[in-house]
Amino acid sequence: VGDVEALEAAMSAGESDADYQARLDHVRRIVGEHRFALGAQIVAGVSDPLDVAAGYARVAEAAIGVLPRATIDAFAVAHGRVPGSELVILALGRMGGGMLTHASDLDVIYLFTGDFAAESDGPKPLGATLYYNRLAQRVTAALSVATAAGPLYQIDTRLRPSGGQGPLVVTLDSFARYQREDAWTWEHMALTRARPVFGSVEARDAVATIVRRVLEGDRPVRDVIADATNMRAEMAAHKPPRGPLDAKLLPGGLVDLEFAVHVVQLVDRTGFDPNLGAAIDQLVARDLAPPELRAAHDVLTRLLVTLRLVAPDATPPGPATEALIARAIGVADWAAVVATLESTRQEVRQFWLRATGMQHG
Repeated sequence: VGDVEALEAAMSAGESDADYQARLDHVRRIVGEHRFALGAQIVAGVSDPLDVAAGYARVAEAAIGVLPRATIDAFAVAHGRVPGSELVILALGRMGGGMLTHASDLDVIYLFTGDFAAESDGPKPLGATLYYNRLAQRVTAALSVATAAGPLYQIDTRLRPSGGQGPLVVTLDSFARYQREDAWTWEHMALTRARPVFGSVEARDAVATIVRRVLEGDRPVRDVIADATNMRAEMAAHKPPRGPLDAKLLPGGLVDLEFAVHVVQLVDRTGFDPNLGAAIDQLVARDLAPPELRAAHDVLTRLLVTLRLVAPDATPPGPATEALIARAIGVADWAAVVATLESTRQEVRQFWLRATGMQHG
């Protein structure tokens, strides 16, 4: 697929003459076509799954660029706009890192700029906080609800900008204050993958600056290693692997890798990049991670992206699919897939033990 700008142009084609529902349907058709084409590239063996994962993310980012804008226009008919203020969308997780699977949820945080005490200027004015909370609910629906043209994405907003019991949307100032004074380790771990994907350049830069300052040390003192270790154990107890090929949830899988990388980042206050592979490269360059860790990341990511498409239950498939998976991760046969997964998991496990100080414990 093309770059985000080209994808947005395709998704926006003809929107000036279309009603809101037609615009939703048009974007769903474009997204569906591109997701199908990207999956077909893996099945045909003509694209690296890492490139496909980046393509899935660009398609999603383009949809985030177009649908909220259409929703804002429709919402403004009744409620106007809040002067000197705008909606900002912060992507987290795999979306923040720009690497999705065919089935990935989109993890997002909604924020708004300006004064929370302001009021919109439409026929039915709303206070800024109520305005943006209602608007964000409609944006979530625009990005997720199935229409006649099909479904789109599952949107995950469980990570609230000011804590678990807080509102869906808060001001940048409230978000910054919460992250500096009250947020917990798991929330700062999530911020390591944060990337603004909607809003003006100025608003995105303002959010990115908040995130950078928090990650670099403007945050509460926490026992990051103990918190991360407890969180990982709790996650393992409540969310076991789907099957013997679950590259995400198996011990030594992508979740262990993410946790270990985030522990090192937060403890050493360095190596921050929303893209996990790029963050690993930075840690390797600073001698904070072993050189083989990037290859481990690539193997696990290729396997996850491929399996989500052709074997979502993470159990061994038939011979033809086994050959497809072997080709996708760059090995000769199924035996090599199994052996590579095992050796990669051992490398990740060793890094997790090193990062948490348990290597000799």
